[in-house]
Amino acid sequence: MPASLDDFQVISTIGTGSYGTCKKICRKKDGKILVWKEMEYGSMTEAEKQMLVSEVNLLRELHHQHIVKYYDRIIDRTKAMIYIIMEYCEGGDLATLIAANKKNGESITEDFAWKILIQTTLALKECHRRKNGQAVLHRDLKPANVFLDKDSNVKLGDFGLARVLHSESSFAQTYVGTPYYMSPELVNNLSYNEKSDIWALGCMMYELCALSPPFTASNQSELNRKIRLGDFPRLPLKYSIELDMIIRKMIQVEVAQRPSIGSILADPLVQKRREALECNVVSTRTNSSDNEKHDLDNIEKLRNNLIAKMRQLELKEKELESREKSVALREQIAEEKLKRAMSLLDQVRHRDDYSTTSQTAVKVTLPDNLSDASLKRQVTFHPQLFDKENLRQKIPHTGLVNPLQTKSALPYNNTSLENQLGFAGNKIIHNNLLHVR
Repeated sequence: MPASLDDFQVISTIGTGSYGTCKKICRKKDGKILVWKEMEYGSMTEAEKQMLVSEVNLLRELHHQHIVKYYDRIIDRTKAMIYIIMEYCEGGDLATLIAANKKNGESITEDFAWKILIQTTLALKECHRRKNGQAVLHRDLKPANVFLDKDSNVKLGDFGLARVLHSESSFAQTYVGTPYYMSPELVNNLSYNEKSDIWALGCMMYELCALSPPFTASNQSELNRKIRLGDFPRLPLKYSIELDMIIRKMIQVEVAQRPSIGSILADPLVQKRREALECNVVSTRTNSSDNEKHDLDNIEKLRNNLIAKMRQLELKEKELESREKSVALREQIAEEKLKRAMSLLDQVRHRDDYSTTSQTAVKVTLPDNLSDASLKRQVTFHPQLFDKENLRQKIPHTGLVNPLQTKSALPYNNTSLENQLGFAGNKIIHNNLLHVR
């Protein structure tokens, strides 16, 4: 399914040039950071439009580690705009690097210069390969079109667009503002060819090291004159004569004397530097692989430690759960014991209350129909007691002294009699009470 503008979110504007505007975007489905270039094609002729589409399709077929990867294109016919979506390069471009070095009074190292030269040459080799009998030329090689990834490796971009966006007769307008990389054949209105890319590469490498183009002038005519002559100062002395010589080979006025891509890569010095560069890349990859392996080992250790800790945690949780169950069981048993104790205590209290109530009823409670008079009428004395009672009642009439009042006058003990009376009387009262009940 073709991509649409709604599939992306614009993050910021990177820059604006004669081709249009370059913006940093985010692909919504996976969050991948890319860039797109917006170009207005409304003013182009139909032939130019067809060339633009054909060229973009061609660029999408170029796959190389040192060429910016093209992902897709989106055509907005309502606005007559085309959006070319490509790889985002975190390291910026060489134009920004040159400007920063100028400002800070710094310069690149020679090793970095060789790295840029070799990697850009390899990218151009991929561009110059024949396709259907026609070479794919860059035509606009300059620092602003050479990008760097996060590891400062070259990513060549924007090749071929200058030829598409501008006709052959007005191609020089591409260099307005930056005409310093124009080759002698362009100055002489000759056709552009592969060797023109080589000239531009030499000029770019010179400026990258010297922080100034090899040919400068206050006007176009003076600049054209210097370009035709081909004279320029040596590189700063901090750079080797070998680097200066390989750059001078590329900036040869005569096209025939200018080396091809194959000749540059076949140069013994370039081969030596390329081998060293590739060894560094392999070493970097090895170190990176070792670091990744070390990181993986650390991750594995952390994973094992985490698993062990999780197991310990599980054991502690089980132990805690067991303790909680034990405590809960103990609490349940204690609760049951407490309930039984409270039940027993209530039973004891109930019995005590019942006993106290019963005793109180025996002592103080009498039947309602039982009075003192009826109690007295029901009392019956023993015959002996009756005779003695009568005797006691008769004695005062005879004028005799009452034997109960004179202890010595009676033949028996008064205390013994009272005891007998008390015992017998209590027994008689008790029997009568039972009879009443």
